[in-house]
Amino acid sequence: MASPTPTGRRIGLHAKILATGAIGIAVAVLLAALSWFTTTTMTNNMHDADELADLRLQIADVSRYNSDVTGWQTAYAWDASTLGPAEAVADHSANRKGYLDSAEQLRTLLTSVNTDAMTDSEKAIYDQITAKWDEFFVADDQVVALYKAGTSDAKEQGDAHVVGPVYEIYYAITELTAQLDDELDVRAEALQKSIDNEATRATIASIIVLIIGVVLVYAASHIVGRSVKHAASEVKRALASFAAGDLTDTPNVTSRDELGDMAASLTEAQNAVSHTLHNVLTSAERVADTAAHVTDGTLSVSATAEETSTQAGVVASAADEVSQSIQVVASGTEEMGASIREISQNATDAANVAHQATGMVAETNEAVTRLGVSSQEIGAVVKAITSIAEQTNLLALNATIEAARAGDAGKGFAVVASEVKDLAQETARATEDIARRVGVIQDDTGQAVSAMTRISDIINDINNYQLTIASAVEEQTATTNEMARSVSEAASGSTQIADNINSVASEAQASSAVIGTMRDSAQHLADESRNLREALAVFTLR
Repeated sequence: MASPTPTGRRIGLHAKILATGAIGIAVAVLLAALSWFTTTTMTNNMHDADELADLRLQIADVSRYNSDVTGWQTAYAWDASTLGPAEAVADHSANRKGYLDSAEQLRTLLTSVNTDAMTDSEKAIYDQITAKWDEFFVADDQVVALYKAGTSDAKEQGDAHVVGPVYEIYYAITELTAQLDDELDVRAEALQKSIDNEATRATIASIIVLIIGVVLVYAASHIVGRSVKHAASEVKRALASFAAGDLTDTPNVTSRDELGDMAASLTEAQNAVSHTLHNVLTSAERVADTAAHVTDGTLSVSATAEETSTQAGVVASAADEVSQSIQVVASGTEEMGASIREISQNATDAANVAHQATGMVAETNEAVTRLGVSSQEIGAVVKAITSIAEQTNLLALNATIEAARAGDAGKGFAVVASEVKDLAQETARATEDIARRVGVIQDDTGQAVSAMTRISDIINDINNYQLTIASAVEEQTATTNEMARSVSEAASGSTQIADNINSVASEAQASSAVIGTMRDSAQHLADESRNLREALAVFTLR
């Protein structure tokens, strides 16, 4: 399964993690801004609530002074009936003095009330209250003036004024104060409700932003985590398959980040290893084929060497026969020498001996001729061995080249190929020695054939000139001596031929041993190649 190529814009893991953190930071900033806005709004509302609370306290004090001032006024008006009107409004009168003190405190309070915290309607009511208090104080001054007059009529007018206009003013002030207090209560309740609503909205908004932030952060974390988990799982699975020898299982990662790069690198590594193992396996198969060819070649060469050894034995036997025949010729020559001394009396015997000598020479000539043919066949065999050695050397050279291509995996094969090459060169040297020795045999055989030809001619002369044997005894003696010498040389040559053929047989046996070593080395090379293929069989390649 080929790994897909990552497409799209590259976003690294660092950027993804920063993006997730940025969402969390954005949520935190939004919550901070919402909190700041809510706090600012709540602070303003609380400030308004504090001002309103202080205003309500001030209005409550005004309401209390309403009762206090009118109470002192009623007290000193009662003193006018008990102590007298003039005494009741005197500065040392306790009730009058209490009225004056309370009235002064009320005036101070009325000027200190925070009218800036009032609404327009509240200010209008408050202005009415202050105006009514001004009317009240004016009416009180009128009552005091009547009480100071000290007459009964003035007292009655003062009392009537207290329970009349002054009471009406007081009643109006009380109603206005209650009205103002009610409006302040309504506004306070509305403001408190607004504060509560604002707090509720802020809480709800914070919860909503927090929930959205948590969802976004979770979603971003989930997406990034799932991407990282998927990529890591794919890489882990591909590595596990790699460790198990399966090079076809590549990671399926499409993300353009560090994990995607790692997956792509793993895929490239799998492809490279698969390609390398393909080459190693191909080289192992080639090595196995080459080893099989070398084994077949060594078997063929071994068979040829054995055949050479057998042929050499046959030639050696033929050489022995030639030697024996020459010994017979030597004996015949000696007999011919004796017959020459008696040639006059035994001409007939000489003719018979000559006839026998002719037959023996013919047989000897035929044996020597067969020896020459056998030596030529040995030369052909030597050429075949030389050709096989050259082919073996060429195979060893090719094996060395293939081992070099295989690298470390082909070092062992390179050693075996070197040994095969050395054995091939040793075989070539041995075959060159055999060829040289066979050449010597062929030369000696030619000489033996020439000698046999001369002997045949001499015997023919004996047959032709047997009628003149008596007159040619001396010449025949010389000829017989020459024949003895030639026969001696032929005997010596045949002995050397036998020795050379035995050497050929020994070299052929040695060549068989070398070829056996080559065959064992080639078999070892084939076994190593098979072990290498079995080791590579655990891998699943593309």
